[in-house]
Amino acid sequence: MKILLIDQIAKVNYKYTYSLANALKTLGTDIELVIDDKSDNEYCKCPCHKAFNTSRKDVSKLDKVTNYIKSYRYICKKQKANNTDIVHLQWFQLSPMDYHYIKRLKAQGAGIVVTVHDILPFNEKFYDRYYHGKIYEAADAIIVQAKTNVTRFKELFPECADKVSYIPHGNFLDFADIYEKDKAREHLGIPKDKKVFLFFGQIKKVKGVAVLLEAFGELLKKRDDIYLAIAGSVWKDDFGIYQEVIDRYGLTDKNLKTDIGFIPDEEVGYYYSACDIAVLPYLDVYQSGVIQLSYAYKKPVIATNIPAFTEIVKDRETGYVCEAGNAGSLMETMERTIEDESNWRNVGIAGADLIREKYSWDDIAEKISKEYSNIMKNNI
Repeated sequence: MKILLIDQIAKVNYKYTYSLANALKTLGTDIELVIDDKSDNEYCKCPCHKAFNTSRKDVSKLDKVTNYIKSYRYICKKQKANNTDIVHLQWFQLSPMDYHYIKRLKAQGAGIVVTVHDILPFNEKFYDRYYHGKIYEAADAIIVQAKTNVTRFKELFPECADKVSYIPHGNFLDFADIYEKDKAREHLGIPKDKKVFLFFGQIKKVKGVAVLLEAFGELLKKRDDIYLAIAGSVWKDDFGIYQEVIDRYGLTDKNLKTDIGFIPDEEVGYYYSACDIAVLPYLDVYQSGVIQLSYAYKKPVIATNIPAFTEIVKDRETGYVCEAGNAGSLMETMERTIEDESNWRNVGIAGADLIREKYSWDDIAEKISKEYSNIMKNNI
């Protein structure tokens, strides 16, 4: 069985893609990857072919479109030459074009599997709903990563309901570079005597960073032993919105660190090692690898009560839960978490134990491999 796994944004998504590819290879799958121009891929045990430039910010939109076409032509040519059985796709950056080449791959005899990280893009274009529907219709199997997304998907695309299966997002335990807390804080310039909250990841409208800043600003009025670090690049958003909240509350480097931009892999461990609690104030999400990453560092999380989170985060067991979009609720939960300091370690360890037991890549690879086999049986 020959598999071609595609990841147009491996620079961001590689932890998922490489982990899945390695686990599939361990099962004996003949798998190759087509990825973007991510330079460091030593972790991956499979051949990686670089094609897409979607993660680059130093090329024009025209160049990206041209590259997207060339990359898909390369995929089609490679699939045909190798008689690849399954092409497994994850992201649709230009959905009309994605659909065009998926049809071409199917005409060449390839089975199509889609892992749905986002059912629809959060920066949805006017054509995306239509073309995502066409892509899902063309797919032979569709994988969602949260149980709640089975229902959400069927509501949006009922005509494809029989193709959908739930296979969870795997853990990131292999990617946790843990440092001594004081060393990490010294490296980042974070005070050693504060309770440190961390928001890590892309900054976009649905992630609730403004709500977090509001909650932190209000909590800062009550106590001065807290600190907030925000680290990540801005995606389809305006950081000026968040800067206004920062200025309104008079937040300074005494209580806030903002590292706005892409965080290199070698720096990620310092942020998680330096923090006490990871905060995910998201307004909506289909699934989140950030929870998996936080638990890999044995950090308790504060997460909003959206279904994709509450499937994983149990209040005072594997984290702390607040109401989505409610700064008051988030502030109260942040304060409640601080007061539960004696339980932090237990909560963080429980999170790590959960992902080790429930979100094993070996188990996930076996389930996905069965999807591949079913497609091949049906295509005979």
